[in-house]
Amino acid sequence: MTRRSPSSPRRRVARALVAPIVLPHELAHALVARVAGLDPTIELLPRWEGQSVPLGRFDAVIDATTPTWVIRAVAVAPAPISLGVAVIVRATGTLEGVLAVPLVLALGYTGSLSGGDIAVIVNPTAAQEAGRFVVPPTRWQALSIVIAPATTLAVAALLVG
Repeated sequence: MTRRSPSSPRRRVARALVAPIVLPHELAHALVARVAGLDPTIELLPRWEGQSVPLGRFDAVIDATTPTWVIRAVAVAPAPISLGVAVIVRATGTLEGVLAVPLVLALGYTGSLSGGDIAVIVNPTAAQEAGRFVVPPTRWQALSIVIAPATTLAVAALLVG
C-alpha cells in the first residue's frame, strides 16, 4: 500500500488553482515543440532549485541535431500565439465589453516570456548541450520584467484597438 504525504492534497489543490493561469503558456511551447517533432512534457508547480520557482515548466528532449531556430521558436512560442489569438478574436468581433479586461490580462500573461524562455532564446546552444530546455541563467532574463507589460499592451492594442 502506498502512503501519500500530508501535503499531497494541498499540492493537488495548488495545481488546480495554478493550471488555468499557467497551462496556456506552457501549452503554447508544447504545441510548437510537437509541430517540430519533439515530445514535450509539462509540469505544474515543479520541484525546482534556484533563485525563483516557476509555476509551470515545459521541457522536451533535444540533441545536437535539433536546429537552434527550432529551439528558439519553441521558446518564443507563447508570444506570437497569444498575439495571434488577440488578432483572431478582434477579427471575429466576438469580444464583448466586460470580457475585454480579463482576456487582455490572460493573453498578456500567457504571451509574456519568462526568464527561462529568454535564456533559451539567447543561448539555444546551451539547450542543445543540456539536451533539454534548461540553460544557465543570463542577465538577459531580466527582460521578462519589461516584456510582460509590453505584451499586455500589445494584446490590448490588438483586441481593443
